[in-house]
Amino acid sequence: MFFSKKPKEPIEVPVGFTDLHCHILAGVDDGAPDDDHMYDLIRLEYDCGIRHICFTPHYNPALFTPKPDKIAESFAKAKLFISENFPDMDCALGNEVFMRPDTVERLRDGSCRPLGGTKTVLTEFHPTTTFDEMRMYVVKLLSNGYKPLIAHIERYDNLSDLDDIYELKSLGAKLQINTEAFESRRKKLIARLVEEGGIDVVADDRHNRERGNPDFASCYAYVAQKFGRRAADALFITRPLSILNISSK
Repeated sequence: MFFSKKPKEPIEVPVGFTDLHCHILAGVDDGAPDDDHMYDLIRLEYDCGIRHICFTPHYNPALFTPKPDKIAESFAKAKLFISENFPDMDCALGNEVFMRPDTVERLRDGSCRPLGGTKTVLTEFHPTTTFDEMRMYVVKLLSNGYKPLIAHIERYDNLSDLDDIYELKSLGAKLQINTEAFESRRKKLIARLVEEGGIDVVADDRHNRERGNPDFASCYAYVAQKFGRRAADALFITRPLSILNISSK
C-alpha cells in the first residue's frame, strides 16, 4: 500500500493543488476510454484537492494516432462538466510530447501543444534515451523558445547521475516526478533531489480507475511530513501554478 506508514503528526492537507500531467480526456490515448470514465476521474482529482488541471494526452505518433478533433471534443466535454459540477476548478490543455527529430516543427504547426498556452512543454523520452540525447533535445527546445518540463524523471535509467540531472536544470529544464516516485526503485535519488530543491513539480500521471498512481492528498501529506510543508506547497501548488502563469492566492 502506498504511504502506509502513519505520519508522526497529523498533516492538514490543503486544497488548491495543480496537476500538470494526466491522461483523463476520453478516447484519445491510453487514458480514460469513455466519457463516464473521464467524469469519474475528474471527480477523483477534485476530491483529492486539485483545483487546477492541465489535460496532457500523449503526442507520440508512433504509438497513438493523433486525434486533434477528438481531443477538442473531449476537452470541451470536460470543461462543461467541470463548470457545471466544480465551478472552483479550472482546466487547461497541453500534451505529453514524446521527443522526436521533428518535435519543434510539430509544436510550431500546432500538432502538439505546450501546457495551457504557455511555452512549457511536458517532455517525454524513450526509456533507453541516452543522457546526451536528452541534453540535445533540451537544448533544441530552449533554443527555439520552449521550456522543457521533463516528465516522470524517475523512469529514466540514463538519468541517474546527479551531475547530469543538475546540468539539465542549469540549462533551463524543469523536472517532474509522479506521485509514485517516492516508493519507486529510485526513491533514494528522488528523496535527495526533493531535499535539495531539484524537483519542480509532482503530478499523478493518472490514466484510468485501474491505473492510477497514489493520489495527491496522501502524497502531499507524505512530502510535508518528510520534507516540510514549504517543500510540499512548492511541489504541489506554487511551482506548477507558476508554470501555468497563474498567481497563487
